[in-house]
Amino acid sequence: MPLPPIPIGMDAATAAINSSHPPPTNTSANTLFPEMLSRHSIICGATGTGKTVTLRFLTEQLNTRGIATLVTDLKGDLGGLGAPGGDSEKVSARVKLFGLDRNYYRSFPLCQWGRGGLSMRTTPSELGPELIGRMLQLNDNQQGLMHLLFHIADVQGLLLLDWKDLWSLINYAERHRKDLLTEFGTVSPASLGAIKRKFLALETRGADTLFGEPALDLNDLVTGNHTHLLDASDMQPAIYGILLLWLLAELYENLPEVGDRELRLVLFFDEAHLLFDDLPKNLCEEVEQIVKLIRSRGVGVFFITQNPLDIPENILAQVGNRIQHAMRAYTPTEQRAVKAAANSFRTNPEIDTAKAIGELAVGEALVSCLDRDGVPQPVSRLLIHPPASRLRPLDAEERAILLRNNPLQQKYNRKLDRQSAYEQLQNRREPAEQQPNKPHAKKPGTLVTELDRMATSFGRQIGKELVRGLMGALTGRKR
Repeated sequence: MPLPPIPIGMDAATAAINSSHPPPTNTSANTLFPEMLSRHSIICGATGTGKTVTLRFLTEQLNTRGIATLVTDLKGDLGGLGAPGGDSEKVSARVKLFGLDRNYYRSFPLCQWGRGGLSMRTTPSELGPELIGRMLQLNDNQQGLMHLLFHIADVQGLLLLDWKDLWSLINYAERHRKDLLTEFGTVSPASLGAIKRKFLALETRGADTLFGEPALDLNDLVTGNHTHLLDASDMQPAIYGILLLWLLAELYENLPEVGDRELRLVLFFDEAHLLFDDLPKNLCEEVEQIVKLIRSRGVGVFFITQNPLDIPENILAQVGNRIQHAMRAYTPTEQRAVKAAANSFRTNPEIDTAKAIGELAVGEALVSCLDRDGVPQPVSRLLIHPPASRLRPLDAEERAILLRNNPLQQKYNRKLDRQSAYEQLQNRREPAEQQPNKPHAKKPGTLVTELDRMATSFGRQIGKELVRGLMGALTGRKR
C-alpha cells in the first residue's frame, strides 16, 4: 500500500488571498510521493534562502511515515529535530498561515552521530586504498603505493582495523623495503615519506577517530523510523566527502534488492558538492553508476547544494524531484547556473522559471516532483510547509541526555581493539630485536593469512585479494 503523500507547500498567491482559510495543500502539483524518492532528489538555493528548513520538514514527514533517514549536518544546526518547535516567529507565522496551531509542534526520534553523539566508524579494510588515498590527497605514484601497501597486508595476513594498524603498515614497509623487493617490487622511500607526512597531518584533524571497531552496522540505519543525524561540523571537507562516498558504496554492496518503490532509507547529503570536488573521472563514473543502481536497494538520495551545476551532469540527470530556492545571478557563471536550474524543470506556461528563481523569498521555492507514474509535474511556485521541530540546535546537556537514552549507545561508544596489524607487527619485531644478526627472510606464498577466516562488521569474509570500498563496488558486475 502506498505511503501517504507529502504536501510540500502552498501556492503563494492563493495563500495571500486565503490566509484566514488556507486551501488544501495535497494537490498533485505540490505533492511528493515517498515511493518516488528512490528516483533521487535535489534541494538547491543560495545561503539563507531556506534549504535547511525544507530539509528539516521533509525529514519530519518521512519519519511520521515510518521511513528511516540519515541527514548530514555540516553546520551543527539540525539537532533541534529532537525537540518540539515554536521557537521561531517566522515559523509560527507560517504555521498560522497553513491553518495550524501550537499542537502542530513536536519532536522526532533522533539518533545523533558524530560530534556529541555516537561514533560512526569504518575500518581501513572497508574504506580501501582508493578512498584512503583520496582522503590523503595522494598523487598517482603515492596512490599506487597505497594500493601496494594494502596488497602487502593481504598477503602477509595483517588485519587493518584501525588507524594505528595503517600507520604500523606504513612503518613496516619503510623498515623492510629491501625484504619486500623480491615479492612486491620497489617500495619508493620518497612516496612513503610523503604518505607519512600526509597521514600525520590528517591525524591532527581527527581522521583517526573515524577508523576502528565496532564499525557501522547498516542494519542500524535501515531498521526503525529514526532520524539519524550525522553532526559533521568538526569534520574536514575532504574527510566528509570520502565518508559519504564510502557510505553510498556500502549501502549498494550490502543491502538486498527490494525494488525501486519499496523505500527503506533516504539520505540527505548537505553540501553535496563535496562528494564530487576534484573527483577523478573513473571514480566519478563509479559514483554515477552506484547512484543509478542504489535505487533497487530501496535507497533514495537528496543532494543539497547551492548550485545545481555542483552536481555532475550524469547524476543530475537521474534526479526526479527538484526543489529550487532563490539563486542570485550577478556574474556570468551565476547566470548560467540560473539558466541551467530553470531548464531542469518541466515548464509551466504561467511561470517564467528563470525570472522566478531570482525573485523567490526566504522559505519559498520552485518545485517539481514525480507523480506516481514517475512523470515530472509542471513547476509550481510554493511557500514551503513549516517544520514542527525546533530550529535552535540542542545544547550540550540536551545532547548528553539524548545520547544516554540512545539504545545504540553501548554498542558504538565502547571502542574495541582486537589484535590486528599493529599487534601482529609488534609481535614480529620482538624476536627480531632479540636476534639482530639473523636476517628477516620470507618466502613468497608461504605465509598463512588470517584474512580468509576474518569476518568484517557487516558479516562478509575478507580474502587475500579484497574487493574494497567504492572502487570495488561494481567489480565483476555488468553495467
